[in-house]
Amino acid sequence: MSELAVLAQPGVLSNPTSHVEYLTFCLKADSDCADDIGDALGDLGGIEKSINQKDLDANLSVSIGFSAHAWPILFPTQPVPMELHTFPEMRNGDRLFPSTAGDIFVMIKSERMDLNFQAAKYIRGAFLEFAELTEDIQGYKYLDNRDMIDFVDGTENPKGDERTEAVLVNNDIELHQGGSYLHVQRYVDRQGLWDQQTTIYQEQVVGRTKMDNIELSDDVKPAWAHNAKSKVEIDGEEIKMLRQNRPYGNAMEHGTMFVGFAATPSVIETSMGQMITADENGHYDRLLDFVEAKTGCLFFMPSQAFLDQFDDE
Repeated sequence: MSELAVLAQPGVLSNPTSHVEYLTFCLKADSDCADDIGDALGDLGGIEKSINQKDLDANLSVSIGFSAHAWPILFPTQPVPMELHTFPEMRNGDRLFPSTAGDIFVMIKSERMDLNFQAAKYIRGAFLEFAELTEDIQGYKYLDNRDMIDFVDGTENPKGDERTEAVLVNNDIELHQGGSYLHVQRYVDRQGLWDQQTTIYQEQVVGRTKMDNIELSDDVKPAWAHNAKSKVEIDGEEIKMLRQNRPYGNAMEHGTMFVGFAATPSVIETSMGQMITADENGHYDRLLDFVEAKTGCLFFMPSQAFLDQFDDE
């Protein structure tokens, strides 16, 4: 394991689990956040350790990140991560990636929904004095890692040292080494419209076969396929990101939580720009005809070493 990987929050580098809970908090305007955050982060480690003891095989982890708005309020004496900024709204034609409110993001992963819920309940209580929980989404593994439109998700995720290199910051000050940038978008599926499409067209939209998850060959794959428009390349080399996406919802409304980690936010924002913006031939990511982004935030996930400094406070 590399030195950077040792520094990282474990949940940032690990694979998605069967169950996950995503908590988005907004800071309260009248609270003394800088004084309260240390106690809350100290509580966070205790909550994780305590609930983990109930079932070690569930592999519970708690990861936390902070927005550009929140960082100088919560950590006024700590330099802001070099590339941390507010997620920029993106719009092209009738397609929109909104920029929405969110100051603190917590991802709770395990193999048990009940343990995730218990952790979420205690974490909300730990943050209650200075932050309001504004969104709580429970995601889960669906079939063989498929999304709700029935295609396998996360196939191209990097592994091993390639994952560490793609995900963890190594070009900032020592304080931020081993951190990561996280983009979060909650999508709602337009399931009825999607179900009206033929399987052949659905496969063209995604860029992979539906049943056996094989990437379409270049001579068959359209320029507007999702896996073509979302790919980021520099000098012909693909720049990877780590997707920890999970579907969420029920038969009435459902979709996907896009949870993308990268060593620099430019990777994912370049991917998003390619997806939403029609090129000179009018090609954009046709998957956006069938899903709608409801949220959009950027967070910095500091290293575990950064968080550990609050354990004794």
